[in-house]
Amino acid sequence: MLVVVDDAGIRSPAPPGDRTGGGTGERNATTVGTVSRRDRGRSRGNPIPAGSVERAPRRDTMPSMAPGPSIRDQLEGASPAARALLPIRFFFGITFVYAGLDKLVDPAFLDASNPGSIVAQLAAFTHVSPLAPLIRATEPLAVPIGLLIAIAEIAIGLGALTGLAFRLAAAGGALLSLTFWLTASWTTHPYYYGADLPYAIGWLALLIGGTGGLLVPRVIRELGAERPDAWDLARIGGARGGVHAGEHARGTVVEAEPSPGRRMILQAAVLGAAALALASTAAPVRLFRGTQPGDTAAAGNGATGDGTTDPPETPATTATPADPSPEESPEVTADDPTPGANPTAAPFKPNGLAVASIAVVDAKGAVRIRVPADAPAPLPAGDPGIVVKLANGGYACYDAICTHEGCRVGWDRQDGVMMCPCHGAVFDPNDHGAVLGGPTNTPLPELPIVVDHQAGTITLKV
Repeated sequence: MLVVVDDAGIRSPAPPGDRTGGGTGERNATTVGTVSRRDRGRSRGNPIPAGSVERAPRRDTMPSMAPGPSIRDQLEGASPAARALLPIRFFFGITFVYAGLDKLVDPAFLDASNPGSIVAQLAAFTHVSPLAPLIRATEPLAVPIGLLIAIAEIAIGLGALTGLAFRLAAAGGALLSLTFWLTASWTTHPYYYGADLPYAIGWLALLIGGTGGLLVPRVIRELGAERPDAWDLARIGGARGGVHAGEHARGTVVEAEPSPGRRMILQAAVLGAAALALASTAAPVRLFRGTQPGDTAAAGNGATGDGTTDPPETPATTATPADPSPEESPEVTADDPTPGANPTAAPFKPNGLAVASIAVVDAKGAVRIRVPADAPAPLPAGDPGIVVKLANGGYACYDAICTHEGCRVGWDRQDGVMMCPCHGAVFDPNDHGAVLGGPTNTPLPELPIVVDHQAGTITLKV
């Protein structure tokens, strides 16, 4: 970029003709470039001979605070392709900032003991993702990974909105969306039902197209730009003859040599600092928010085999599932007698692989269980499950992790089906967990059980 400095020291873009090597301004311009500090010291006080060419030292300076073109002028002067990318750019930016903050304020997401945490989600992905070996290797670092994902989403969103390190942010968005596609959305069929793959393609379009300088604040566009310092401009004045130090010759042309690498590093550092600052605002919200009633009111909540209730499972791309739509059966706790059962009978307590009471299942139609953490293979140790009373009078048990994006399925008592609260997948308990509707073609895994009518228990079978 060429900048003209007049006698008053005011910089302005050089006229089209004032370019090094030709044009009408060639006779009245001195081109300045890079010199070493040693050469700078040798030449101090020695003006540049007229017509000579040297290189000015590259130096980062503060961006210009002069007002830039108005938004209307930018939009009118932009190409149709640049304007076409604006809706994607701002929608993606707002969505990613929201997604990152939503994870940070959710009490369950970073709580390793919560069934809805990033720990439980990674454990669920090991059953369905092609990245299962890598996920298993990173499971001990699940909480730091969850925190990194949230902060990265905020940084990516801010980069898209402001233009800071824009292409780096777009590349990060594409990589993160591809990772979500290979984990949370991998079992979504057909693929166009899932959102993560379209996000990845959209980020690739932004990576290729860039911002074109459209709706990027001038302070960001010039962040990291390199210009000659005051000493170099004084030397230029001396080259014009009779101009004192600190004064600039009229018509002097100063050539700035931007360094894309240095500019990217500086903008990335500013973007990272801004993301951390915004992420830190989630701490007081998380502290005072606590656990809200809605945190455990999602569809699928109900009594487990031991009479307790579990919070809902959530996919990696969302912090909380959707509100329930199916009617939920009333919960039965271990301290209350089972409706219709002998009121003097002792409540059922899970013991080893004995996970549910026949009386409770008969009364409710289905109960939620938890596969013991020490259950031998091939049982999915630690996974949530659901035991269902079938239409033919028998019983069936299923892994309760939805095969779409890993949410925890619940029991719709009215329709007698298992339903995912996140995206509406519906499974038939009477047909080995077959899919009745929703964005997946993979049935729920059926777990083998032994029904002991004499003891009144349902036990997982190895």
